[in-house]
Amino acid sequence: MSGLEGQPVLVVGATRGIGRAVAEELARRGARVGLTGRDPERVRAVSEALGAWGAVLDVRDRAAVAEVVGRFAREVGLYGLVYNAGISPAFTRAENLGLEVWDEVLAVNLTGAFVAAKAFLQHLSGPGSLVLVGSVLSFRGGARLAAYTAAKAGLWGLTRALALDWADRGVRVNLVAPGWTETEMTEGLRAHPRLGPALLGEIPLGRMAQPKEVARMVAFLLEPENAYVTGGLYAVDGGVSAR
Repeated sequence: MSGLEGQPVLVVGATRGIGRAVAEELARRGARVGLTGRDPERVRAVSEALGAWGAVLDVRDRAAVAEVVGRFAREVGLYGLVYNAGISPAFTRAENLGLEVWDEVLAVNLTGAFVAAKAFLQHLSGPGSLVLVGSVLSFRGGARLAAYTAAKAGLWGLTRALALDWADRGVRVNLVAPGWTETEMTEGLRAHPRLGPALLGEIPLGRMAQPKEVARMVAFLLEPENAYVTGGLYAVDGGVSAR
């Protein structure tokens, strides 16, 4: 039996890739899963497949983020929240990065996480676990990824700050930092005849992660039995951070 059996957990950004794998892993462990996404058809399909609560959500809409978290808490309950929403629309040198792209990336990848975290605390009635999904770029530089790197590094700072602020409320806050993972976001890079093999050469284990491998770490951090684990960064990166 998993300690997550019957626990209500909302996964923000869960209709594809790592987020969907997290929702599937939590459902497998018996959690009462809620999930969000921007595409109504994807939300419907995944929530039906998992028997999960679902809501359409654009995390750039701050009021909507707070409303959805509150609605899940009222209708299902609330123990855990996973913030996985993220975009990376530009791969360009910093001097060529437009401010409109910068603002959009930070709004989705960082500000949305803060808004969701505040709503989570507001509606939590007891101890809980908040897991933010960062990246190896939470602690490393990313060439041609200035906005994405800044946002993911910001998540690591936010994780530590919230863990300290909310420890007295019984709320644990941790960051999972995936390395390169086989998702739609990395499909083009993986298919590139030069960049794909070069990237794999930088990973000690010689391959990208499967989304379910990241999902298991998220589930570990959510498990109530791991009640002494907070304020940490947990890399799932095939050894990249060991370099």
